[in-house]
Amino acid sequence: MARMTRPSSNQRQQYIALAVLSLGAAAATGILWPSRGDYFRPYFGSINPLLAIVLVIVAGFVSLGFLQSRGWFEIYAKKKAGKGLAFAATVATLLAIPVILVDLTLGFPRDLNVPAPQSLLFYPAMALVAEIVFHAVPLGVLLTALGPISRKLNPERMVWFCILPVAVLEPGFQLGAVFSGKPLAWLDAYVGLHVFVINVLQLYVFRRYDFVSMISFRLVYYVHWHIVWGYLRLQLLF
Repeated sequence: MARMTRPSSNQRQQYIALAVLSLGAAAATGILWPSRGDYFRPYFGSINPLLAIVLVIVAGFVSLGFLQSRGWFEIYAKKKAGKGLAFAATVATLLAIPVILVDLTLGFPRDLNVPAPQSLLFYPAMALVAEIVFHAVPLGVLLTALGPISRKLNPERMVWFCILPVAVLEPGFQLGAVFSGKPLAWLDAYVGLHVFVINVLQLYVFRRYDFVSMISFRLVYYVHWHIVWGYLRLQLLF
């Protein structure tokens, strides 16, 4: 498969950045799991959360290392990091506003969020899981599968050809009830569209900046929606 010619940051810096994120997620899981392991069950099932995190981290190093080595995406781009973080934080903040307004008017279930203070550990850990499972690994798989036809496609078009279907994965997971035969409510439809928009913008950030900026997007969104509003909504709405 032909490499795309684009400058990349020092490989050592990129893997150090990923290692820091991975250690943070593993530490948060290790602290929370003994007392609140049930919070992880909807995502990991009966698998030990620490084992699940380790497997995700390994998959992340493999997939992100592959994407970086081909020049498609970067893990950490030092020269673009400031702009990437600023853009990600701004857009994530703006996207948190409409979903909070929907919660105020239509109302999501009471147990939507993991409560504080456990949320301070749970959501940073799950942010890394989501980025690797829904973004890094699928992109690596799709771009590898396109190897035989990559020479016939414009490199930029090829990457976006993979980004758009990958952006559907997380909304599909969120709307799992739809696939179990349950009717789709208007609130569910909004959630699906909202999460799809978030994923498209996150993958745009990944492509334009780096993985660190993309996960920062999710972390800022989680702080607004799951952590801060997750606490306030229990005081105001219930």
